[in-house]
Amino acid sequence: MSFSIRQLLARTVLLVILAHVSLLAQEPSKAPEGAEASDYIFRIHYEEVQKIMSTPLSEREAQLETYRGKLHPDSKILAQMPAFFSQILQEYQKTGQTPKANALLNKIKKFSPETAAAFEGQAFQKAFQDKNYAKAIALGEALYANKPDTQLASMLAQSYISIRNEPKALEYSTKTVQALGANKGVYFAAWLASYHRGKGDAQNALKYYDQILQAFPSQGPLGWTAEGWSELKGTAHALKGVTAYSTQAYQVAIGSFEESLQYQPLNDAAYLFLGLSQWKEQKLDLAIDAFAKGTVLNKPNSSKSRQYLEQLFKARNQDSLDGLDALLDAARQALGI
Repeated sequence: MSFSIRQLLARTVLLVILAHVSLLAQEPSKAPEGAEASDYIFRIHYEEVQKIMSTPLSEREAQLETYRGKLHPDSKILAQMPAFFSQILQEYQKTGQTPKANALLNKIKKFSPETAAAFEGQAFQKAFQDKNYAKAIALGEALYANKPDTQLASMLAQSYISIRNEPKALEYSTKTVQALGANKGVYFAAWLASYHRGKGDAQNALKYYDQILQAFPSQGPLGWTAEGWSELKGTAHALKGVTAYSTQAYQVAIGSFEESLQYQPLNDAAYLFLGLSQWKEQKLDLAIDAFAKGTVLNKPNSSKSRQYLEQLFKARNQDSLDGLDALLDAARQALGI
């Protein structure tokens, strides 16, 4: 029985000692008056903080917060506190303690907004690189609201494009092109041109196509395939042609469709509208040729091309289609199909 009492007393003394040591770990060493900012005191404080950082993660934040709260305002170690709290935050994240990580980040924002912003910036970059666009957007929007930045806008634009959120992609792509121009922001200018074209807004689509073509007059942007560049130029000129046709500027339309076909030689819509434009200008032989090529492509607009082709062909051949097959064979040969 006496042994048990002695054992109990020993354990009690040990607990008291441990509690005292824990309390001391949260108490900064006092410096002589006027020496709070000395390098000597900084080294002592740094060692004390390192001891706190070696404690269990569950206790570390509270101990460090208590320690920080008792430091003299002139203590140099205060400048290092955001970095120490950031280490704890990273440990929370690594161990899946997301609520604690978020709460600590909010705490850091109050005494060091710059550190919090840098930490969120790193988290945003990682989420973006990992293609975790939902997380990247949540972090990026907060960062952008605090400090608008062109690179951040471009990454948000890419994120929204990737998740097909067109309204937000439109917002940030527009900001990016306005800031960078079509030369450096060509990817977003191309997306904007395609977006507006898909919405039937030829005016805005052509605005971006023109910016791109002016920025790259001789060759495509670095990293673009020849096929991709040809497709963009063909689409741009075809849209110019349709716009000119709709305003009855048929000569301009003809030039635009012919330019488009240089880049997209199998574009059935371009042949259809080229033929219609030539018909309006009474260039009937050329119209027949364009309609024949549009017909043999067997694409969505081919039936319309055949309808107009037969109408013109009959008018020139006493209402007969004799010889039309030979014309179509020649069209196939010309297109290499």
